[in-house]
Amino acid sequence: MKINSDRAQIVDEREPVVMAAPPVAGEGAFAPPPPPAAAADTIVGSETVLTSRTSAFTPGTLVAGVVAIGLLLLGGITAARAGIDSSLDEPVVEVAGYTATALLGLIVFVFGLLLLVAALSRADSAILFLGIAGGVMALVAVFQPSVGEGSLAIERRFAVLTAIVMGVVVAAALLPTVRRRSVVRRTSDVN
Repeated sequence: MKINSDRAQIVDEREPVVMAAPPVAGEGAFAPPPPPAAAADTIVGSETVLTSRTSAFTPGTLVAGVVAIGLLLLGGITAARAGIDSSLDEPVVEVAGYTATALLGLIVFVFGLLLLVAALSRADSAILFLGIAGGVMALVAVFQPSVGEGSLAIERRFAVLTAIVMGVVVAAALLPTVRRRSVVRRTSDVN
């Protein structure tokens, strides 16, 4: 029985592969390389290495970080002076020229902590959200200083200042990120 196939033809047309026999141990298998030629000092080519470094600066994170530290200090001092071991709406204390209760101090402290976390994580959207939320809360206190039935003892001056500061935070969060890129090119000769 004879089978005709194109495969048989392809197999038969292949060239045989001839390999050199491996060197026998002791006959140059582990011989040292030949000594370098006199032309080893000539340059064969050059190698270029590009190093790129990009640094980014976001104005919103800087402004939010500074405001957050201020809020943490103000809230912490207010809560410490008013005391958090008893009623949070009494006594009313004065800090930095403004009156406040321990409850307002805790609210300012927690808000400052959230803003600091957003600034350190470079979360521009969180900074923007917190700035808008803080601004809205401050504007509510501007128009209704007795919010919370007087348990915050917030002054209109403090609420106006807070609204302005939150406006600055929002404006800074909307600024674009400044990126600076530097490329260093090093070329070295290859022997």
